[in-house]
Amino acid sequence: MENAKEYEWISFDAPERLEAGAGESINLRFSVKNIQNVKRKFRFTAEYSIQENDNTVDWKSVFNISKKNEISMVGSGKFQDDVDIDPLKSRNFDITIQAPKGAYPNDTLKIHFSVESEDGVHSFSRDVSIVLRPVIVALKTTVGSEIQVAVDLNNRAEKDREDRSEGGNKVPSEVYAIMAPYEIKGYIFVETMHPDRISYLARDIRGYKGMVSGKIDLEEIAHYLTPKPAVSGLELGSLVELVEGPFKGEKAKIISIDSVKEEVTVQLVESMVPIPVTVKAESIRQLK
Repeated sequence: MENAKEYEWISFDAPERLEAGAGESINLRFSVKNIQNVKRKFRFTAEYSIQENDNTVDWKSVFNISKKNEISMVGSGKFQDDVDIDPLKSRNFDITIQAPKGAYPNDTLKIHFSVESEDGVHSFSRDVSIVLRPVIVALKTTVGSEIQVAVDLNNRAEKDREDRSEGGNKVPSEVYAIMAPYEIKGYIFVETMHPDRISYLARDIRGYKGMVSGKIDLEEIAHYLTPKPAVSGLELGSLVELVEGPFKGEKAKIISIDSVKEEVTVQLVESMVPIPVTVKAESIRQLK
C-alpha cells in the first residue's frame, strides 16, 4: 500500500475507529487525483460486515462515486463502482452512513475501503469501524422544573422498560443517566441510546419544552459532574439565610468558615443576643 501523503494522489482522513449514536449520520470523503497525463479509470470498493444485537435492523448508506447509489446494508456485502478521471484532475467521493435508530450499544459496522487504478499503478486501502455508543442530549424545561422533569422522565422510562420486558425478554431502560446541574437553568441532560425515544417518552411531561437538536460532548458538561465544595463562594461577612434546622428562615452573617468540615459559623442578625451558630454549609443560602 502506498503512502498517500508521499504520492499525493489520494486523501482519506477518516480514523480507523469512529463512535456514533443510533440514528446518526456519518460522512466520509475520499479525494482522488489522476496525477498522470492521460485519462484513467479508478475502481472504488467497500466490503462491509455488521456485528449487531438485532439483525433485523439495517444500516443505510449513500455512495456518491460515479453516481449516487443508495444501499441497505445487512449482514455483510460489497459495493463496487468505477469512475474515469481526466488527466491531472481530482474527484471527490462522498459516503454517508446512516446508523439505525433501533441499534444497541457496541453494534459495529466494519468497512474495508480500497481504491485502485485500472492500470495497477496506484492502490490504497483502509479499514474503518463505526461503533455505536450512547449519546448525551439536552432537554429544555421551564425554569425551576428541571428536577421534576428529570424524575418524571426517569419514572416513565422505567415503566416503558417494564412494558417492553413483558414475556421475560428483559430490556434496558431508554434512560441511562439524567443530570440536572444546579448552575444551568431550564435544561437537563440525558444519556441514551435512542434520542427519538426520549422525546417520545417526555412528550407531555409537565415542564418539558422540547429536545435540543444534536448531541452534547461529555467534555462540555464534565465539570458539572464534580460537585463543588459546599463552602465555595462563601465569604466572611456575607449575608445568608438559614434554609433548614431550628433557625430556618432566619437571616445571618458569616463570621467563620471551616473548609475542611464544610461548616460555617453565623451570627443571627435579628437576634437580641448575638449568639454564634455553627451549621453545615448546605444549610444556608447566600443572599445577594
